[in-house]
Amino acid sequence: MLRFKTYETFREIVIDAPLKMRYAVSNYGRLISYTQTFEDGRELSGGRADGYRTLHYKFRDGESEKKKNKYIFLYRAVAEFFIPKTSDEQVYVLHLDRKRDNDHISNLRWATRAEMLEHSRTSPYVIAAKTRKVLGNGKLTSTQVIRLKKRLQDPKRKTRLRMLAKEFGISEMQLRRIKTGENWGHIVV
Repeated sequence: MLRFKTYETFREIVIDAPLKMRYAVSNYGRLISYTQTFEDGRELSGGRADGYRTLHYKFRDGESEKKKNKYIFLYRAVAEFFIPKTSDEQVYVLHLDRKRDNDHISNLRWATRAEMLEHSRTSPYVIAAKTRKVLGNGKLTSTQVIRLKKRLQDPKRKTRLRMLAKEFGISEMQLRRIKTGENWGHIVV
């Protein structure tokens, strides 16, 4: 027996394959499977794809009799059923709190491409990833890079690049990128 929450409504997800069960999603982001009515359904946790909740199903293709896999992102289903678009340019759905598994209607909104890019640019996860990228791959510290750059610029250096890379625990390609300034270019010696 499914327990409904206050002001929760369900809409059936139309699936283009013959399945034993029917599926519905609520404005609270809950997924259920049922046979006849929503009341006789049971709540499903669904699958995951890159942190997003999904409805994953398999069916046999009529022509080739091959099994096919399909999935539906629940956040998109919630947005399509419960959030009206204000323009045709709004094709992306944003998670306002940036938690990919929070599919509640109050956490979702339609957005244009520009709004989506701005939303991702201001994400603390993206900012942290960029900071890690600027600081390098995590194997070297700024002090080590300064020492490495000084050794690379030394005209009397007899150590080969391969040996320097091994000494600092990085690849030769990483060492060449540091030498050209592609990586760690903000540190000038």
